Amino acid sequence: MADGLCMASRQKKASRIDGPEYIVSREAFDRYFERPLPSSTFYDLVEKGEIIAWPHMRGRYYLNASLQRLGLPTASELPKAVMARSMEDICRLAFTLIDPVVFPAPPWLLSADAINTVVADHATRIAKQYGESVTSLNTIEEKLAYLGGVLDAQFMLEADERV
Repeated sequence: MADGLCMASRQKKASRIDGPEYIVSREAFDRYFERPLPSSTFYDLVEKGEIIAWPHMRGRYYLNASLQRLGLPTASELPKAVMARSMEDICRLAFTLIDPVVFPAPPWLLSADAINTVVADHATRIAKQYGESVTSLNTIEEKLAYLGGVLDAQFMLEADERV
């Protein structure tokens, strides 16, 4: 019986969110409660599907979809503004999603409480676009050079747009 209930919770679909969606760290998620959720409660809610994990990186969660599933009002904005990210930032995040050992998380990601879902979706698409090519390379040097080429190409595209 308990297993059936748990499976039903995982399969529960979130309804459409009005307004922005954010991907947040656990610490940022806890700011929406008077007192932070105990660790065991938080991870129990993740396991039950009430708090939705972002599938591309550990420790990040969908804020508004999770609040909605918990029956709480959604957040129209974060307590502090989510910083706009450059294409270089997005590309670096994408390569972290491809291979976090070779391409460690960019420094801004480690201190960011939240990532706008537009940035996250864009990084996920870039990771899908380049992922197979990067993983087929044999050496770390080749992988790093590939990232350098992608960043150079992006810089050239942006330079063309400014002219």
